[in-house]
Amino acid sequence: MLCSVSARAILAAGALCAVSPAVAAETSESMPQRPIIVTGSGGPNMLGTATVPIRAARFNGSWANAVQDASRNPMLLQMVAPARAMAPIQQVAFVQSRVHNAIRWMSDATQWRQHDYWASANQTLHSGAGDMEDRAIVKMQALRALGFNPGDLWLTLARDVVGGPVTVLTVRVGGRYYIVDDTGGAPFLADRRRKEFQPILSFGSTGSWVHTRSPGVILARTTSSSSTGR
Repeated sequence: MLCSVSARAILAAGALCAVSPAVAAETSESMPQRPIIVTGSGGPNMLGTATVPIRAARFNGSWANAVQDASRNPMLLQMVAPARAMAPIQQVAFVQSRVHNAIRWMSDATQWRQHDYWASANQTLHSGAGDMEDRAIVKMQALRALGFNPGDLWLTLARDVVGGPVTVLTVRVGGRYYIVDDTGGAPFLADRRRKEFQPILSFGSTGSWVHTRSPGVILARTTSSSSTGR
């Protein structure tokens, strides 16, 4: 199964984005069109997109699992221990490789008898298996255990020209966005895949966002990197 969770999520995102024309149509033609100004959304404003805060209610349970604290899990602590003295971007690469090798891929249908389940990092570490969402969640918790600011970590549901619907971990390091995907390959700068990677929805410690390229949406302030310097 190629991540049916992501496929449905992307359809949901399309429905969310579809409201914009309807809202615009409510404005009388005789009145000037005013842009929507988004101030400090807190989302990963990458690849020419502006992140607009949304209430993604259908993901509430999934995200609650994703943010369950795993910082005291012995397996996670042992996993990240060799990376503690590394530079931040090296830590991201280490976590990508380590989690990919330690957690074998297994579909939700096989593991949980469900087609849409985001396991907590603790559940995935215990079972040793998970799909792309589950492995991305473990990576997120691993980086938090290494001291990354939660405000620099997002789960992003996206479209990939080659892979189709994907869920990745987006990490901000030094003000730049890196994509940690499910291939096990090295993290890559988002800007280097501008034509191939299309972010749709992102979830983070301060909310959830839909990515838009609409000219009617203006970012009043782009969130800078965290005070940790990561």
